[in-house]
This record gives sequence, C-alpha cells and structure tokens, in this order.
Amino acid sequence: MPYILKNNKIDKRYEGKFFEIVRENLPYDRIEHLNFLLKEKTEIVKKFLQDVNEGKQEKNNFDKILSIIFSIRRHRKKILETVSLDSLNNGFSHLGNFKKSCEIRVGRFLEAFPYENVIVKRDIALEILHFYEPEKNVLWTSWVYRQDNGTGCLPYMADFLKRTWDGNPYIMPFSIKEMKEETLYLYELSNKNGFAIEPPYGADILLSYMYSDYVYKMVYAESKSLSIGVPDGFTLMKKLLGVEKLDVTLDLNNI
Repeated sequence: MPYILKNNKIDKRYEGKFFEIVRENLPYDRIEHLNFLLKEKTEIVKKFLQDVNEGKQEKNNFDKILSIIFSIRRHRKKILETVSLDSLNNGFSHLGNFKKSCEIRVGRFLEAFPYENVIVKRDIALEILHFYEPEKNVLWTSWVYRQDNGTGCLPYMADFLKRTWDGNPYIMPFSIKEMKEETLYLYELSNKNGFAIEPPYGADILLSYMYSDYVYKMVYAESKSLSIGVPDGFTLMKKLLGVEKLDVTLDLNNI
C-alpha cells in the first residue's frame, strides 16, 4: 500500500533527533492543555450534529461550527451566503448518521452539499467526523495531507525522517483506511522515540506542531521582519486545531 511514512525507510540518523526536538518544544503540560480543548471541541460537534438530526439548527449555528474548522476559514462567508439552510441541514445530517461508515457519510455529504470547491467540502466532512467520533475517525484535512498535490505537514515530516526526497511531490492514492493506518503508525513511531502521545488527539497535536513549524520556517526564510507578526507556535497550533476561540483562560506565561 502507498504510504508517506509507514513501510518506507526512515533514516535512523534523524529519527531520534527529530523527536528530541519535538519533546523539547512540546512539553507534557501543553499536550494536556490541547487535549482538554480538543475534548471540548468534540462535545460541541456532538451536540451540533445531534441538533441537526433533530432539525434544530439555524444558520448562525452553522457559522459557529464552520468557524472551528481552520482549513475552510476563507470560504465560510461564501458557504453561508450560497448554501441554503435546508442544504446545510441535509448535508450535515449525513455526517451524524453513525450507522453508516465514514466513507459512505463523506460521499453522501459531498453529494448533498452544493458548494463548488470539493477540497473545502471534504475538509468539512472529515474534520467534523473526526471530532464527532474521534476514536473511530482520524483528522485528515488539507493542511495534514492534500492528496491531489502532495502537500501538507505529513510529507513535511517525512522530509525530516526519510531524508530521501528527490524533489518530487508526494502524491499518493490514499484512502481513509490507509490514512488511519498512517496515523496509527505515527503513534507507534512517536512512542518508540519517547514522545508519549495517545489517541484520539495525540496525532492531531503532533501534526499541528509540524505545520506551525513549517509556517515559521517559510515566513522566516522570506523575511525575518515579517516573522515578527506571525503568532507564536502554540497559538498557531490552537488555530490549526480550531480550538483557539475555546481557550479563553489560558495564560501562556504560566505554561
């Protein structure tokens, strides 16, 4: 099966150092804080889909739920302006149908949700499903891995660990099943190297760390002065995970 990390050769010279750096920059108390916020996000998503299934949702509630999906933030206003309330309720009702598989629910959501950007629709479906049933469904939005052009923080992580990249983008015909296996491998690899993370949110946290690292390095490479305006890494991680607005009491100086 095609994977970015699993079943591919990882360079042992870099593996230990990579996780040493991650451990230094992502201490236990920050992981625990993010776990707390992600659990809160799960409760919000569960209540939201329950209300959809009971026919209670209004457009302002869809605005709130879309606001906690980082990857579609630039599309939120257009979605709410162009997609009817009936279509919103119909589309999201498929995501809350726990009797169907993740694959079926995503497919039916894509069919029922009349928005032209398939990547945006897919990001909505997979993020909502992950937080609705985090023990069953992994986080797979475009910032994690975008299979049409091979970008995202997963291949960025592979660049560190494999050191065999030939300059070509990672373009793999991933299925949801394969992405689950890749995520399970991340847990195995992390714990083997002393970075103790656990399902269902540990991989989310590691991936958000990698993406924030990528953003900082790209901005800093372009301009040292521009990097001053970029949020600190922990704040950016919360933005990526869609929990920044849920965190109203955190004092970063005390962490």
